[in-house]
Amino acid sequence: MAQDMARRSLEIVLIGPPGAGKSTIAEALVAARPLVLISTGQRLRAEIKARSRIGRAVAGALAHGDLAPDSLMDRVLRAGIEALDPAQGVLLDGYPRTMRQALGLDVMLADFGRDLDAVLALEVDDDEVIRRLGGRRICEGAGEPFPVHIDDLASMLRCQERGGVAVHRDDDRPEVVLQRLAVYRAQTAPLLAHYGARGVLRRVDASGSPADVARRAVAALAPNAPVAR
Repeated sequence: MAQDMARRSLEIVLIGPPGAGKSTIAEALVAARPLVLISTGQRLRAEIKARSRIGRAVAGALAHGDLAPDSLMDRVLRAGIEALDPAQGVLLDGYPRTMRQALGLDVMLADFGRDLDAVLALEVDDDEVIRRLGGRRICEGAGEPFPVHIDDLASMLRCQERGGVAVHRDDDRPEVVLQRLAVYRAQTAPLLAHYGARGVLRRVDASGSPADVARRAVAALAPNAPVAR
């Protein structure tokens, strides 16, 4: 696998519970590796904001902490991969989230002559998730939206200085966070055993500062990094 990863584009999946910092870690991975990020969550939120047909179809489910239908997610992801140059590697954030999606991903990648290289699993406990999401805001109106936290004065000031507004996402409300965690445990966490059995799983401790977690995630993609089971 290490030789394959060295000579062709990488196909990476990023998995973790809500609040694990997937968006932040995805940015670090894209900066460190030749990867194009496809974040299905960002794409769905953009569709909701635009009040498109897809956005209207998923808005209710996401607002209550549930997952979008598999068939719709397949369409969103296929469109993203189809737009890539075949030589570009891909980092998937937000897909797969169910076993059905994981099996469909194998077929989809094969359709484009691609094969999954690694699954990075960010691991963090529920109490930390609740703390993070309870204070998380999204800076909007300052270019591409980016996450900030009410406990991180520097990020809040950066948003303000750029003319942005810190917005509390509906799916970060406490009752919705608990539902999202329950959905993750029931539908997404089982994928870890699936990918562990395939020999592509790499676990990453997602506690601590974003910079520390980013370093661990980048290191987990090294050819000699340990593979989890």
